[in-house]
Amino acid sequence: MKKAIVTISVLAITILLQSCYAVKRSNEFFGIETSTRNTLYLIDISGSMEGIDEGSIKDKIVREVGNTAGNKVSRAIGGKIGNILGKQITKEATKLGAVKRKLIPAIKGLPDGKKFVIFTFEDSVNKQASEFRIASNTTRTSSVFFVQNLKAGGGTNTLRGLEEALSTNNVQEIILMSDGLPNGGPAKVIEEIRKINTNNIIIHTIAFGKDADHNFMRTLAEENNGTYITSKM
Repeated sequence: MKKAIVTISVLAITILLQSCYAVKRSNEFFGIETSTRNTLYLIDISGSMEGIDEGSIKDKIVREVGNTAGNKVSRAIGGKIGNILGKQITKEATKLGAVKRKLIPAIKGLPDGKKFVIFTFEDSVNKQASEFRIASNTTRTSSVFFVQNLKAGGGTNTLRGLEEALSTNNVQEIILMSDGLPNGGPAKVIEEIRKINTNNIIIHTIAFGKDADHNFMRTLAEENNGTYITSKM
């Protein structure tokens, strides 16, 4: 009986943590208003994105609730099920969890006709689609599902992610979400993007975590007509 009650409580907590953003719609993403440009969302899903994101006061509350609930659930239920449910709750506290909490409402709020696509990168690049999609109920829903199911792991090949993004036909705007810790060092990425971005494609950057390379993310945005944001804002 005790396990049944705990299980129900866990499911309720999980639903609350997820539904607070899963049902929302937004016309901005970390203060960057949804534009009429063709937008490519570029998400860092490297292993470092499993680290803690300090975020805003609201994010800190979500993290503390998630961590406390996750630990209690894992201890109370025990075994494989307890471990799985505990991780399901505590994963909301990560940098990637912060991306999901903000990006999903932004995707759901995209106006019909808006062209967008989502790429992810770690050691390699994974494309939701090879060309831009047109926002509709179908494409928004499938994109939310794509983001919701992202998992972190691998290295941080930021340069390759940006190269693939910049070479995408008709791209006008890139929003890079990362902790800004690129393989090979930030200087190499900055130098190569200077050579590649000859069409003056806008690159916005959003940095996650206290350990993020904020100087790199700021410079990348400033040199490419973009806006630099930290997840604490």
